[in-house]
Amino acid sequence: MTSYVSELERGEGFSETTVHPGSLADLAASEPANGVYLVARSWQGGKVLELDAHFDRLTRSARGLGHDIEVPRQQLRAQLEAQRRASGWLDIRFRITAILDTPIWWRVSIEEARPVPDALLQNGVRCLTVHRSARARPEVKSTAWLHARECLQTGDDGGDPVYEHLLTDDIGRILEGSSANFYAVVGDTLMTAGQGVLAGIARRIVLTVARPLMPVQLTPPRLTELGPDDEAFISSATRGVVPVRRIDDHLLGPPGLATRRIMAAYDAWLAAHLEPLVEASDCSPST
Repeated sequence: MTSYVSELERGEGFSETTVHPGSLADLAASEPANGVYLVARSWQGGKVLELDAHFDRLTRSARGLGHDIEVPRQQLRAQLEAQRRASGWLDIRFRITAILDTPIWWRVSIEEARPVPDALLQNGVRCLTVHRSARARPEVKSTAWLHARECLQTGDDGGDPVYEHLLTDDIGRILEGSSANFYAVVGDTLMTAGQGVLAGIARRIVLTVARPLMPVQLTPPRLTELGPDDEAFISSATRGVVPVRRIDDHLLGPPGLATRRIMAAYDAWLAAHLEPLVEASDCSPST
C-alpha cells in the first residue's frame, strides 16, 4: 500500500506531497508524540461524513492537552481533495494531525480507502481482550496513544487474524477497541460503555439509529455475560459497523438480526448525510 503525505507549517501553505511506501498504520510510528489527530475517509468519490464533527473533536482533544487551536478547516478540506485527485483514487482514508509545537503545524496523510471485505461482514471478525488496559484520557485522541497501542499484544497465535484489540477495565468490562467502539447485544438489549471511552463519531450514529430498534443500556458488558446466542460488533468512522464473531476463545453467535438491522440503519444514515468534501468552486488548497 502507498500513502501520500503533506505538511502545513506557519500558515505558509502545504508542502509538496511526498509518497511513502506503506499504509497509514505503518506511518503512525513517524507521527510526533505531541499531537492530536483524526482519522476518517471519503465516500462516493469525494464525499465525507461529519467532517466538521471530527474537527470539533480535534479541537477538544487539543484543549484537553492544554492547547487552544484554530483548525484551518477549508484549507484542510481543499488539501484533502487536491491529494485525492492527484492520487487517482476514487476515495481516500486520511489522517489529519495537529502537532502541538509553537507554532502548531499540520500533517495530512492519505491512502486508498478500501471496503471491509464481504467475508468479514458476513461471518464476523476475531478480537482479543487486553486486560486492565483502560485509557487514562480516552476523550483525547492523541498521537501518544497511536504509539502506545503499538505495544498491545499481537495475538499472532496461528489462528484467525486479530481484527481489533478490546480494552477492559479493572473488573473485566469491555470498554472499547484500540481503534473502535464496542457493543454487545445481550438478549434484546444493546450494551455499550457510557463513559471511559472515546466518544466516536460512528458511535453517536450507532446510538442514534439503534434506539428506535431496541433498548440501549450504556453499561459496558463483561465477556462472561455474553452467551453463544448473543451478538457483538464494533464501529469506526472508516469501517462503519463490523460484526464480531469471536472474542479470545469465546465464540459468539453468527452476525444476527440485531446486528444486521443496525448495519443497515447505519448505512442508510450515512448515505443520507454525506456532504461534498469541498464545494465545486473551492477545489484547490490555499497557500
